[in-house]
Amino acid sequence: MPEFTGEAGAALVFLIGYLAVFGWMLFAYLTHRIKWRSRYSLLFFHVTIRVASQACGIGFGVLGFANTNLFLAFLILGAEGYFSLVLCAFRFVISWHQHNLASRESWLEPRDLPNTNKLRKFFLFIFLGPLAFLFYRDNPMVIFHCVLILANVAIVVGGSYLAGADYSDPNSADTRKRLQVSKISRTAGQSVFLAGNAILLGIILVTIRNNRRDGDARKKKGTVHPTLTLLLIAWFPLIVRGIFGILQASVFSLSYYNPDNYGASGFTHRFTAIEYVLGVLTEWIACVLLNLTYFTSKNDPKKSDLHDTVDLNRIEGSAPADVEKL
Repeated sequence: MPEFTGEAGAALVFLIGYLAVFGWMLFAYLTHRIKWRSRYSLLFFHVTIRVASQACGIGFGVLGFANTNLFLAFLILGAEGYFSLVLCAFRFVISWHQHNLASRESWLEPRDLPNTNKLRKFFLFIFLGPLAFLFYRDNPMVIFHCVLILANVAIVVGGSYLAGADYSDPNSADTRKRLQVSKISRTAGQSVFLAGNAILLGIILVTIRNNRRDGDARKKKGTVHPTLTLLLIAWFPLIVRGIFGILQASVFSLSYYNPDNYGASGFTHRFTAIEYVLGVLTEWIACVLLNLTYFTSKNDPKKSDLHDTVDLNRIEGSAPADVEKL
């Protein structure tokens, strides 16, 4: 008979937490406080995925192994939630560059020129995948997107491959093979995400250093823009989540596929606490901090029209750093 377990309770707590964020973002969209075509759209996508993931977590916590499809959906949606959140953090740094640097350009992702064929660019990504970077070598984010996509595929494939294992006979050759292949695949994917988080820290610190030296849209030098402070704070739960991802993929005692982590109706209390504190709480905190940048960036100027930026940079003797003075 279905029962409301501790795992279902933890999933419900974070479902409420993510629904609160979902409600705030939907309100902000409907009242035009934030735009659909903005950095917040990817964050909204993350929140939507996490709402679905937590709903599946409640279902699995109540039904247990009577419905394993809910369990698989919980795992896959959780992986996609972390993937989207890492991309969110980079998008927020890029947006800060575009709103606050004198050039109104981000050195992470130069904006497309007005005559760029965006449909062609889209299909290059669709058909070429990671090879698209051959056409956009001057755009670091293209390469990074491609690498993260491959890492995400490795994590999802590794988890799905292990889902077919026979856990009634954990010492069988097939089960042991599946465990090894999944461990390698998931660890490799999580390692890329962890490396991405390390790179993110370097980018944030370089941006903060330049902000102190050159100032920003507030016309202040020697200080740090509050949005950058929030991004730096948000990095800490993200790196904890990344380290946990590595450990969960490589240490069997922390794995979803360790039978000792399950009772008759689902996760043990120990595993539930580990999963939700290190896996879900860290993502929710980072998500809330990214949302708070709305308040710290309200007075930032709009992104300059790219036509104006290009024309200004063509003026003799005006380097991008000097655009603000013209």
